Amino acid sequence: MTTLMLGRDNPSLSTLIEMAAKGIVIVERGNKPAFAFMPVDEEDLRTWQLGENPDFLEIMRRSWARLQTEGGISLTEARHRLLTEQ
Repeated sequence: MTTLMLGRDNPSLSTLIEMAAKGIVIVERGNKPAFAFMPVDEEDLRTWQLGENPDFLEIMRRSWARLQTEGGISLTEARHRLLTEQ
């Protein structure tokens, strides 16, 4: 991990990208972490996009509310039901 101080170390964006390819780069402002640069793969990108998708977030909100009011089943029970329906 590399730590840079904003104002003292001012690398270009392309330099930050090159540095992040080798490991996480933390940029501090006033001795406090302000930004982190790190490499991402396709799976990381899809996960981030899904977490920012308002339609998906609404589905998750409704599902959580339904679980709170109606309850749910265990993973073991879900597997059992799926296997016996075949």
